[in-house]
Amino acid sequence: MTRRSLKEIAVIFIFCYAFIFLFISQRQTTRLQHDTLNQFHPFELLSSFSQSPNKDHEHASISDDSDHPTQETNLPLTAHLYINGTHTLVNFQLEQTQKQTNARSHGIHDIRQFPVIDDYPDGDAYLPWIHDVFPSPGNNSNIIILAQNRRRCHTGKNNEHVMKQMEPQIALFQPISLREKDEAQSSNIKLNRNKVKGQKEAKTYFISNDEDATIRETRFQCRFKLYQKTKHQSESSPHPNLKRLHQALTFSQYPFNYEYITWRKVMAGMYETKGKGMAQFWLSSLEFHCPIPPQIRTMIHERNNDDLHLYLDVATIRTPPRGIEEWSIKEVGEDKMFDVYQAWGEHLPMEKLEDTTRWENIHIPISTFQKKVEYERTDNDKDKVNHDHDHDNTKIQPNKKPHRLVACTWSSATHNRRGDAVTLRDGKERLKEWIAFKLIVGFDHVVVYDNSAANSNSTDLKDVTDLFDSKSVTHVDWPCKLCNNNRPAHDDPGERSSQYAAEASCRARFGPGTDWMAFIDPDEYLVPMGKFDSWKPFLDEVDAKEGRKILKFRSTRARPRSSLLDPTYDYEDCPSREEVADKKKPGISSCVAPRQNETFLNTYNCEYIKSPKPDRFQRAMKQMYRPDFVLSHFVHYSTINADLAKRKEDTIGNYRRTATNNPNTERFVDELSEGVMIHAKSITPRDGVNRVTRCIFKKTLCNIGYECPDELPFSDETHKDGFQFENGTFCNCWVNQKVERYWNPQLEKALRELQ
Repeated sequence: MTRRSLKEIAVIFIFCYAFIFLFISQRQTTRLQHDTLNQFHPFELLSSFSQSPNKDHEHASISDDSDHPTQETNLPLTAHLYINGTHTLVNFQLEQTQKQTNARSHGIHDIRQFPVIDDYPDGDAYLPWIHDVFPSPGNNSNIIILAQNRRRCHTGKNNEHVMKQMEPQIALFQPISLREKDEAQSSNIKLNRNKVKGQKEAKTYFISNDEDATIRETRFQCRFKLYQKTKHQSESSPHPNLKRLHQALTFSQYPFNYEYITWRKVMAGMYETKGKGMAQFWLSSLEFHCPIPPQIRTMIHERNNDDLHLYLDVATIRTPPRGIEEWSIKEVGEDKMFDVYQAWGEHLPMEKLEDTTRWENIHIPISTFQKKVEYERTDNDKDKVNHDHDHDNTKIQPNKKPHRLVACTWSSATHNRRGDAVTLRDGKERLKEWIAFKLIVGFDHVVVYDNSAANSNSTDLKDVTDLFDSKSVTHVDWPCKLCNNNRPAHDDPGERSSQYAAEASCRARFGPGTDWMAFIDPDEYLVPMGKFDSWKPFLDEVDAKEGRKILKFRSTRARPRSSLLDPTYDYEDCPSREEVADKKKPGISSCVAPRQNETFLNTYNCEYIKSPKPDRFQRAMKQMYRPDFVLSHFVHYSTINADLAKRKEDTIGNYRRTATNNPNTERFVDELSEGVMIHAKSITPRDGVNRVTRCIFKKTLCNIGYECPDELPFSDETHKDGFQFENGTFCNCWVNQKVERYWNPQLEKALRELQ
């Protein structure tokens, strides 16, 4: 055989070998891709890790001190996505990551918000939809991260494919366990230890069952990076004027077990594959904590804060979401627990941080770290709480927290109602009155989450909050947009993500510094009644005599009093003066608007259901609650509390799965002797058109209030749509006399003093 023939055979052999190699590689890549639109499918990766110890999967170790220099001149916030197996980076500008909100000093702590990202990078549902990041109040031991469940943004009819694509958002609520590798486990899997010279060997972890775990109930890797300003360029830093002082990795912790909570609420699983899937509203907001490494905490405390820069990387430990009846909690029994090893294999390595979905370079301003404060613990904090109706009802003693009662609200200078059919522009006037009222009835601090920037670039609410002492009012710029403002009954029901995130933020940020708090709208007035001229003595009685932690207020929509409305002809689609005056067209009446110089409280002080309201008005309740007991709150309800979160082994008394309302820890406020809520929701000018005809003959369409005599007895069965007198007159609501005679004059005085 000639030399040329040998060369030709060699070329053919190399070509065939390369073809086979490429074919196998392509097959392997295909196995790693999701089988649905724009989504990584972790089952494929899990299978590959367990079966294929090839070089493509040398990602099972972590390094506490590995560097990742970039060509950027700063540390940009970066989202790392894995879409169909392809690594995609989305960078955000430095000025966004360092934006400070308009929060004035208020004695609790500074406010700095996670960069507003309304263009949330889609395609990898393992990326948490973060809305707020801050050090834990009081002790600075954790970075608290608050995110929203993006799967809830679009559900129901015609959105099944979106719900499927977003299922990994549910996995973020489901804790997993890890175990450190040992030599026997790693002998068959080649691992990249990523060791850096002069540093300890990085630890390697495997996804584990709870029994073998060394780390339990986690979901995210948290890598902290502390830098110091320097005039000399640092070769080991991604920024030319920053010197790295320390880098360390911790694992996230949940404040409670979301999976256990869902099981106790007698759900079949943590998500639904069909329908609207909106019933599990305790899974709307996600909270998790990244423990700050002790050495970094010490260095922040000891060094010059102005020269320090702290960044955080948050990487998701990706596993498939557990489905129906796949509970990973021991309360279900060992024979029914989700078997990690059977489902995913016994030797599944945790992905390396650099090769998984993550946020990189979340800026944690050093100025947000408070001086360490340990609030005096109350009996409520110390007690080992009994479950359900076996609560020991220990009385609560006043403590030394900065505040007794805090109110939070989410508001805007202009906003659209659900369905976007109506735009209201009375936000500033309403907020000024609402804050003034809250302060005179005993709230000692008010926090305003200002959503104006999401609706308009021209105005915000800061000029309103600046009217008040900064020790009493905090303004938080909160421009996050709603992901869905549809009505609840819509085929694609609304998810007011910005509002829900603001409520979670206020409870987590301000809750540790107050005994009681409430998150309510600027058109909702909590009014002390009976002998009480402030909420504080009422709460003192509750704490001393009852020990209850949740106080509830029934809600009905008050009607504006016709006697305090003036006709208006300046709005579109309103009848003209001539049309109203035309006697040939009887029944036509003008549009209406609240009378100038009348308070909203007084104008809307007419309830169509006379107190005490029937139980059917519990659904839209609002609450005051103790934030050390209520661990998660959602608009109307305390969705997770300390009783519900208590595990079986920590329970004193009879344990049962089913969670019920405990009358020993919560009750409705007596509307006649303690307090009532007046919901002064704005009407539109057109609500007054043809009001006489509609209110007398079509009573269910009437939004205008016609005052009934106070002595007129109320019957829920016969008077709920109004009362017709024999002389032809009509009434449909009752005035709260304490508001009329006492609270409104107090409010008017407070508003005059602001001018």
